[in-house]
Amino acid sequence: MFFKQFIAAFNQNIIPVRYERSFRGLKKLMERQGLVPFSEDDQAFNHLERRAGMLKPVHTVEEQIEYMASEAYWNVYKDRPIWETSWKRNLRTQLKWQPPTRLFCIDRNGRFNVNNACPVCRDEYFFFDYRNPKLMQHFLQPGTDLPISNLKTGLCIEQTVNLQAQVLKAKENGTLPFNVEFRYFDYKEWYPELWNNREDEATKLVGDEELPKRNVSVDDVYQNPDIVFPIHNRDVNTKWDEWWMRQEKFTRKGR
Repeated sequence: MFFKQFIAAFNQNIIPVRYERSFRGLKKLMERQGLVPFSEDDQAFNHLERRAGMLKPVHTVEEQIEYMASEAYWNVYKDRPIWETSWKRNLRTQLKWQPPTRLFCIDRNGRFNVNNACPVCRDEYFFFDYRNPKLMQHFLQPGTDLPISNLKTGLCIEQTVNLQAQVLKAKENGTLPFNVEFRYFDYKEWYPELWNNREDEATKLVGDEELPKRNVSVDDVYQNPDIVFPIHNRDVNTKWDEWWMRQEKFTRKGR
């Protein structure tokens, strides 16, 4: 079937000659141009275990929200994080020395290049979108807008970048709650008169005692008397620390 479509497209000068010797390149090129129709057998649905070389189904955000509220989602993930439930990274060494995650799980043609994809790429309904913050919160630290390290969640680098971009977009559109950073104000701009009179008020007398200024050190305000200790007179010419002299003396007595 594929060769018939290729011959028909090649006779119409749709396929360049340089792709003639690469079967994989021919198939990818014809898929981009829409010459090869996609069948359901080529779709990587959730019930399939081996998905390398198969296409990831395309769904809308509304379908993703309905899926996350369905019983099928609850049976798989329960109320635990997605990366903790359905995915485990196999390592030959300790977690401290683990290498970085893979660059991508799905190529530019929408096909899986591995069987064990990352937690987001492996599910046909999962993709980051600012209109569904519930999925993004699985990969954010609780109560913040900071993403969890991909070494812990197992996200590929492509999905990590998508998460950061969609979090920023969600903050701009107001779909994701986040904490505003504390702002330090310069009160000299707001209350210049009060700020200029502050030093004068600090020097006013309260009774018979003068208030100390802020630029005065604590040692000058509360002066403690110096405690003088007696000088230790070291023993001289007693050879008390010359142990080798005593050792020779004891050795002679032992002989």
